[in-house]
Amino acid sequence: MLVLGLPGAAVAAPDPFQAYRAWKPQLADEDLLEVAAGDSIARVLAVIYNPDSGVAPRRVRVSELRASGPVERAPAELAGEPGDSAPGTFLVSVTQKCDSSPAAGADAIGSWFYLPRNRLQAWQLQPYAAACRPEAPLFEASDHEAMRVVGEQLFRPARRGSFRYGALVYDEWDDAFGAATREAMLSLLRAGIGGHEKDARAYNRLAVGLYAAGETHDALAALRRAVRLEPGWGIPHHNLSVIYLRLGDREDAARERQLAESGVASDVSSQSGP
Repeated sequence: MLVLGLPGAAVAAPDPFQAYRAWKPQLADEDLLEVAAGDSIARVLAVIYNPDSGVAPRRVRVSELRASGPVERAPAELAGEPGDSAPGTFLVSVTQKCDSSPAAGADAIGSWFYLPRNRLQAWQLQPYAAACRPEAPLFEASDHEAMRVVGEQLFRPARRGSFRYGALVYDEWDDAFGAATREAMLSLLRAGIGGHEKDARAYNRLAVGLYAAGETHDALAALRRAVRLEPGWGIPHHNLSVIYLRLGDREDAARERQLAESGVASDVSSQSGP
């Protein structure tokens, strides 16, 4: 029998969800299902570890970004009240139990959170329902400076994965996303097409940047080019479904969503575009 409090006795690290609930007992469990801009690292960790949030973390990595380089912090150090007033800048990446697959790899990142000065600014929260059925992701990824930091610190080392910039997604890191400004990023992405006119991924990455910059028509054209070059690749179909839905075109959005989910594309040659 383990007796706590004796010299050398093991003491379990505090659960960030329970620590936050103990600090703020007025909150109900359902108050910690989602994150919001301005949240502290303590509250973000509480949502991650909330058993009802659909995150189910398998591995949580918290990096405090300092001028001398990132320093890894244990989630328990920042749980509850201590983490609410922590002055640092944090980047949190989560490998979820439902992310694991031979294709994704053991360290696949399902959710991530960026907190400059301990206030949440950019994130992707991927909840799962029963049987690991993915639900709609919750995200805010529109600020270029925030996404430049997330890209350099998180996406660039991974090189391949499920990455986001704005409302659209891409699967292969390009150093253009680390450019100092959005304008410079777009210039580099356009230049990346040169000599790669048959690279569907280059057109998809360009579409991601274009749509985030408000250039919807050009983003659509780039995505249509991508699906013609590689009809069975799901990501540009997914991105098309997002744009069509935001334009109010539910029929085309549903078709593209089905193509993205099935991985089997029908003839897209009738679509307009270059």
